[in-house]
Amino acid sequence: MYTTERAIVFGDVHFPFDDGKAVSLMMRFMRSFKPHVIFINGDLLDCWEISKFVKPTSIEERLCDELHQAERFLRKLRKENPTAKIIYVGGNHEFRFEKFIAMNARELSGLKGMTLEEQLCLKELKIQSVNNHLKENYFRYGKLLIGHFSRVNKHSAYTAKNLLEEKGVPLIQNHTHRGGMSYKRDYENTKVAVENFCLCDLNPPYMLIPNWQLGFSTIHTDTKTGFFKITPIEIVNYHVFFGSEVFKIRNATFK
Repeated sequence: MYTTERAIVFGDVHFPFDDGKAVSLMMRFMRSFKPHVIFINGDLLDCWEISKFVKPTSIEERLCDELHQAERFLRKLRKENPTAKIIYVGGNHEFRFEKFIAMNARELSGLKGMTLEEQLCLKELKIQSVNNHLKENYFRYGKLLIGHFSRVNKHSAYTAKNLLEEKGVPLIQNHTHRGGMSYKRDYENTKVAVENFCLCDLNPPYMLIPNWQLGFSTIHTDTKTGFFKITPIEIVNYHVFFGSEVFKIRNATFK
């Protein structure tokens, strides 16, 4: 008998620069999909205020605002998926938080409440944190790497191709904010690498018309053999097409 485990992978929400409608649509899809495992694959929040980049005066949200917004999202995610295993893989924007403290208030590091995990109440929400205190992190999920690697190439699927060459194993990569797939067959089998879209505003206040796409991915895994199938799911005009089902949303927002 086959037993299938369902997982969903999303990332690059970048609170407070999220696309609230896209986030709400993914949550609606998740209620039907009923994942056993949920991967937050980096950059749930942006930490723009403590970055090294120029801060546009048009942005009003502060670090405390995006922390509260991310925490509210995680509480809703846990409430709607009470039995799911939730794994939060840190990205380079989460690393901004740790780096800022190390560079500007090192004396406070280690104090209770000063880690991002504590700010987001991950232990309380039973969310596993994957954080090696670097800007790259990954989780080994069976034969797959679920990672937020610091590599972005210009065109769709180029990052996936180069990571597949570099790592040598199947993987899902966020960080590029676009969709793409690359396959490679060797003497043993066929391997795949996926660029996993984003859920952030495609017209952010700090960039003009970036080449990004909205979406996420699902994974079906045969728990007996370890074989898996990744299905990238692009959000098209706030519609998600999955098998014979269509999920759509109009005015909802996660703000």
